[in-house]
Amino acid sequence: MIRFNSNNNKSLLIFTSNLVRKIFKGDRLKRISKQVSIFLKKIHKERNKKINILDFGCGSMELSKKIQRKKFIKKIVGTDTFEHNYKKGKLEYLSKKKFLKRNLKFDVVIIVDVLHHIGIEKSWKVLNELSNITDFIIIKDHFEHGFFSRHLLRFVDFYANYAYDVNIPNKYFKNNSWKKNLKKINLIEKSHIYPFQQHDGVFNIILNKKHHFISLLKKNVKK
Repeated sequence: MIRFNSNNNKSLLIFTSNLVRKIFKGDRLKRISKQVSIFLKKIHKERNKKINILDFGCGSMELSKKIQRKKFIKKIVGTDTFEHNYKKGKLEYLSKKKFLKRNLKFDVVIIVDVLHHIGIEKSWKVLNELSNITDFIIIKDHFEHGFFSRHLLRFVDFYANYAYDVNIPNKYFKNNSWKKNLKKINLIEKSHIYPFQQHDGVFNIILNKKHHFISLLKKNVKK
């Protein structure tokens, strides 16, 4: 997870990681931002107004920076666990403490590669809480496929997040555990894209599309 200011982090590791990603086409946000934007446009059309977005577990809001120029987006608020002051154009960052005090509502919440860090057993509780402040949630996360697949994901998570002291999970979603979570929440899955190719080049060979999915959830309004 990237931070706005990396001076307190392991700067050499961060530089090396970014260099490797650039050389071997490891930009994960290019394809993610494209699909997220497709979902956001559909939500915009359904609501017939410019939309307000929450980027939950946003890091330094790199995804938000990529999509902010879309004309149908009014504002994007990012929240995460660290303290920082950031406000520019359509973007605003709020620490978790400040965010909870504001009592905000959103048209849609985006959660990219965050739920597995929270813990797949707890993820449904987080989604239920978020459904109180939005009608739509867009999720990008991982599927594991056995022992080797799980530890490959853990290795890649370690590589991507070690410099930022982010928790590395012991396990990831499987198709059945994801469906079990959906049954516990007040949201229905409107779209589920799997497999999803996140990377190009060498990174796609290492962690191919069977390890990634994107879902669009909508609040289940009971009549």
